[in-house]
Amino acid sequence: MINDPLPQGVEIGLHLGAHAGVRRGYFKNSDFDPSRRKEESVHQATTIKSSFQLCGCALPVRGRGVSLTVASDARSVVHGDTSMGSTYIKMVTDSTLECYSTVVYVDLTGTYRTPVLPPAPRAGIDFESLPWNLNEPEAHKYIHVTTTTGDWTSEHYDASSDTGLIITEVKPYAATPLDLYPSTTSLNYGTTIWEGLKCYRTASGRAAVFRPDKNHARFSNGAYAMCLPPPSYELFMRGVQAAVTENKDLIPPFGDGMKLYIRPMLLGSGQQLGLHPSPRISLLFYVSPTGNYFKGKSAGLNLHLETIKSRAARGGMGAVKCSGNYGSTLRPLADAKKQGFDDNIYLELDSYQKGQLDKALLQELSAANIFLVLKTGEIVTPSLDRGTILPGVTRDSVLALAKEYSEELKAAMIESTGDDSVTVTVSERDVTVGELRNATEVFITGTAAELVPLASIATGENEEEFITKFPHGATLPGGPVTAKLLSILREIMYGTRTCEMTEGWLKDPLASPEDFRTGSM
Repeated sequence: MINDPLPQGVEIGLHLGAHAGVRRGYFKNSDFDPSRRKEESVHQATTIKSSFQLCGCALPVRGRGVSLTVASDARSVVHGDTSMGSTYIKMVTDSTLECYSTVVYVDLTGTYRTPVLPPAPRAGIDFESLPWNLNEPEAHKYIHVTTTTGDWTSEHYDASSDTGLIITEVKPYAATPLDLYPSTTSLNYGTTIWEGLKCYRTASGRAAVFRPDKNHARFSNGAYAMCLPPPSYELFMRGVQAAVTENKDLIPPFGDGMKLYIRPMLLGSGQQLGLHPSPRISLLFYVSPTGNYFKGKSAGLNLHLETIKSRAARGGMGAVKCSGNYGSTLRPLADAKKQGFDDNIYLELDSYQKGQLDKALLQELSAANIFLVLKTGEIVTPSLDRGTILPGVTRDSVLALAKEYSEELKAAMIESTGDDSVTVTVSERDVTVGELRNATEVFITGTAAELVPLASIATGENEEEFITKFPHGATLPGGPVTAKLLSILREIMYGTRTCEMTEGWLKDPLASPEDFRTGSM
């Protein structure tokens, strides 16, 4: 146990003898000789990851050049999740995986860089009460780089030297508007894509960005669809990291729902009249602090089942996070709100025939994915296979966590369905309107609020009649399954729960650029 306070952002040498909580240690057959006992050393085990208690915080040891000494039978291994006081080592031989139950003692020697904590939140801002909107723009800085060559080069970012315009082209948001001409490509032809990420404080006070690799993958897909040059993973991640570090005092305090929202954008910013790809491309990263989505709310959402207007069709841009995808929902959203609804849930409109609404397929909301919790124990969301639904990061996270923790969800599912014999299953498939009648809970997922329960879904004026209510959605945070999934998701986000599957989900923007790209908190 190290008791002296550790400074932030410095490397310290470790030589710790303990029960080491090693998540994964991969060793070739040649590295271990099972016939040798005690003091069997393994060097350069680069995938070892461990956790020790230093100054009251669980600190990960990344394991570059780490020397591991096993003071026991070298064949004795245990594998599983990390926990203090236990050793978890997985030994992979050339032929088979050997797993034993004997705990081994280890000495771990290596180098650890202490984390850098973000500064205190900026004084004078009531972060919890901030709406889901652009807030405090006079306090922001944003990043803007351009290319006229149709590609991004080392001038924009060189990962080997950590240099480039993505680091230096930082501008005050309120004082530096974009220079756009009437003939700007994105204004005339809609060639704009964007992403939405969140940075927040974990339970230990560190800053974390949630699953930015997923956003880069979706961003690249959108760039291809809109004839825009996609940024490399290194350039994208450095842009996200720079946007956070330049605005780190706008990271809200630790608390449910509060976050620094990060929006990367890629758009055609050149001048032209003809219909062809833009001669100039802009890559931007800007931020906005946002508060608790649920503040002031007491019940779930009431959705309008939109049977007349279409959000997206097969062969279109429904799976692309482009501006047009959202512009097309503004008029239907305004009309729905006039009728007292909170939002629209759209249909695969080609699947709807009048008089057979129950057979029509659900799609998604204006800016969120939908999940049903059925009486059978199935947690289901509409499939992405049609190419009409945006592949949400929160959607993907909920699917993964529901599968990983299906046994833990069983008690909540029994409470939701009233069936003691129910089994939790998780699926992506076509979901019909009629299945809403067999749902005990319905919730939506998105970056803003993670999971939001629904209280009802109904058609409106001059539409085929349909209404169904979900009693569990009458109060927040919703039904037992919705609430449990939200709790698990937030525990993962805040670093109070982890498993092998979620390794790499959290990235520390105040770490080195390499660790931000490739590491895990």
